[in-house]
Amino acid sequence: MNLLPSFVLQVLTIFLWSGTILSLFFGAFTWTRNKKSLINILFAFVSFSVAIWLGASVPMLNSCRVKEAAYFWDKVVYCGVVFIPIFLLHFSLVLGKEKNKIYKIIVPLGYVIATIFLFSIWFFPQFFIKGLFVYKWGCHSIAQPGHNYFLAYFVGYLLLFFYKIFRLWRTSRDPDIKTQSKYIFYSFLFLFASSLAFLPGYQIPVFPIAYVFPLIWILILTYAITQHNLLSAKVIIIDVLAALVIFTVLVYVMLSGGTEDIIVRLAFLSLIFFFASLAVRGVHREMNEKERLNAIVAERTKDLEQAKKVAEDRAAELERWYNATIGREVRMAELKEKIKELEKNNLEKN
Repeated sequence: MNLLPSFVLQVLTIFLWSGTILSLFFGAFTWTRNKKSLINILFAFVSFSVAIWLGASVPMLNSCRVKEAAYFWDKVVYCGVVFIPIFLLHFSLVLGKEKNKIYKIIVPLGYVIATIFLFSIWFFPQFFIKGLFVYKWGCHSIAQPGHNYFLAYFVGYLLLFFYKIFRLWRTSRDPDIKTQSKYIFYSFLFLFASSLAFLPGYQIPVFPIAYVFPLIWILILTYAITQHNLLSAKVIIIDVLAALVIFTVLVYVMLSGGTEDIIVRLAFLSLIFFFASLAVRGVHREMNEKERLNAIVAERTKDLEQAKKVAEDRAAELERWYNATIGREVRMAELKEKIKELEKNNLEKN
């Protein structure tokens, strides 16, 4: 089946806008959950950076015939991409409560390097990216020698992030942290696979599959959030995700051409709506069952604690009675001995 570039561009636009909206939602949701938590703040920054990358990619891919516009939007893409590695490393260190002093140098250095690259992209772009490579599936600014240093920073900090998360997953004694770090590791592996988007910058024309991986990243994180309480989120996120998926497919329907095409896409939308409804209903049923079981456990725990308190009070009362009884018996024995001694003394005097 031959895919026309125009159709591919439509599909890519849907994927990119979906990823942008979902990333913005993730960022805003996790940040508002706990505005004082550094973990939530850093994760929100990662999500916002991904949103900038995906969102700016839409006008870039749609402006390939206008070199100046595509070049501008590619620079906006790097505004988000450049900070992703250092945000992720910082996030992993906070999550793992890292105490190694070397990271007090590595983290600030990463922020400085990212800022320098961002400054260079906008004010000295000729050392970083220059010209435009247009190929069948889109376009990308052509990487210059300075871009190689950026890739070294990008890959280096990401590998360090994966090492810290993997180590946390394998060594943590906290079962929640262990499970959460596992899903973070797998989800960001897919996001790391999006680095394939750099290849056109080196004039390597590849099918833009890289833009699909952020959605997989979001889906894995959604599962981790709903099933394992990642970032203290709740079931509301699955509702929003389902709504956004339906919205995305609806946009796909609106982009259709002829009547037959509209009918086919509407049928596809109906299937998506049906399965999304089943998924939402299933998640709600599961969460309600969990809440019911937790309520039962909490109630029985409370009953056991009350029964334990009553038993402890009764035991304390019995102990007091026992001590009083034993004390009286001992006193009576002492008095009897004293009476016998007095009687003996009287008999001796008589």
